[in-house]
Amino acid sequence: MIIHAPGDGHAWRAGFGADTGQSSGLDEALRAAGAVYPSLPDTGEAEVVACYEEYGARLPAAVFSAVGSYTGLSIDQAAVQAGELPSVLISMV
Repeated sequence: MIIHAPGDGHAWRAGFGADTGQSSGLDEALRAAGAVYPSLPDTGEAEVVACYEEYGARLPAAVFSAVGSYTGLSIDQAAVQAGELPSVLISMV
């Protein structure tokens, strides 16, 4: 899951394969990286399942690429998956 807190007092949530629905810069980066897949409300179940079966293995890399592109940070995917990445709060003030 991604929590996007752009500094305007809001926090938006997106699961892997989805965007926040807020038309933000992060959403644009997720789409550009191929990290937003069709959803059930938009398409049929067969198309959603087929998309995840075909592209699901590369979804984490696409999400990390998008977040890195949006933030300008390089985030070690292996460290995150191993639970070894410390938390950091970057103040936008």
